[in-house]
Amino acid sequence: AVIKAISEVGIAHAEELAQMAHEETGYGKTADKKTKNLLAAEKVYACIKDMKTVGILEEDKVNKVIKVAVPVGVIAGVVPSTNPTSTAIYKILICLKTRNAILLSPHPTAKRCTIEAARIMNEAAMKAGLPENIICWIDESSIEMSQTMMKEVDLIMATGGAGMVKA
Repeated sequence: AVIKAISEVGIAHAEELAQMAHEETGYGKTADKKTKNLLAAEKVYACIKDMKTVGILEEDKVNKVIKVAVPVGVIAGVVPSTNPTSTAIYKILICLKTRNAILLSPHPTAKRCTIEAARIMNEAAMKAGLPENIICWIDESSIEMSQTMMKEVDLIMATGGAGMVKA
């Protein structure tokens, strides 16, 4: 129910978030950003909605092997300036589907639109039953803040240039 709500609100706000991202970053075209937002909100949801992501995934009784998926904890979502809103939507969806919390670190030049995407997703998710503080973000992003965050989380989902991904 939570990821469905996020998908629906992402679809409903795809154009608004695309316009914000284009205006704030100066990158791309609003129409293309809208398409990417819809891809993240609609198509990613369609791919993962029926996927089992927690619990027993496989059981091989012959070899006595059980494959179990468990949440890892808090995931850092480092968001680039090139596609900030679609990246935020995508990362929030897959983190919540796997029952992990997410802490987004927006690129400083895409801060407002990334936070707005996260705020909209968080509001919809909480209305659908998600507890508080599962979707969070850094209000004042910087390289130093991202580096600190990456040292403290359980897993990092990095999107961006080679230097950032390597870090």
